Formats: sequence, C-alpha cells, structure tokens
Amino acid sequence: MGERRKARRYEVYLPMQVCTSRRRPAEYHTAQLRDISRTGVYFHSTLPIEPGTKMELTFALPTEREGGSSALIRASAQVLRVTAVEDESAPVYGVAATIERIDFVRPVVAHVAA
Repeated sequence: MGERRKARRYEVYLPMQVCTSRRRPAEYHTAQLRDISRTGVYFHSTLPIEPGTKMELTFALPTEREGGSSALIRASAQVLRVTAVEDESAPVYGVAATIERIDFVRPVVAHVAA
C-alpha cells in the first residue's frame, strides 16, 4: 500500500496538553507529540482515547529564529485511530488524529536571566 498522507509530516518531540472533556472546569492530561503536519498529529498518551473523540490540543512549537521564542498552538482535532505502543514499561497509546482547526495563539518568549 502506498503513502496516503496528504501533507508532509515533521518529526517532533514536544510535551502537549490534551483536553477531551466538555465539562467545566476542563480536564487536561499531558501527552508527548511525536509528529505533526498541517492536517494531522500523532502523539503518545498514557490514557486510551476512543476513535472519533473530539479534543483540544495545546503545545508550544519552537520557531527557527534565535532567541528562544516559540508559538503557542491550539488545535481542535478528532481521533482517527489508537494503538498500544509496545516495549513501554507502563501502558502507552499511539494516537493519530486529524486537525480540524489550528490557531497560533501568541508567541512565547523565553526570558533569560542576566
């Protein structure tokens, strides 16, 4: 079977916040972003998430410029598939999701103490 992806994927290893709850206050859990494209993401989660689940994702994406700045990203996504990740000491799930909407919230600037 050939490549079915519509957009180029970029391998990244960044912490990410995942919100699958619709109640207030919102409940978040931390996941590990593994790759991203303009149409989808793949991340590792310690919680299983059902296919079809809608979620909000938040993470800081580093920019190519010097100075330690990054862009805060917030995305609405829907889970396509979930698989167990082998060779992990605790249960870890690989989650593939399609991005429905993505917003660049604001640049985040790291301040360096003198």
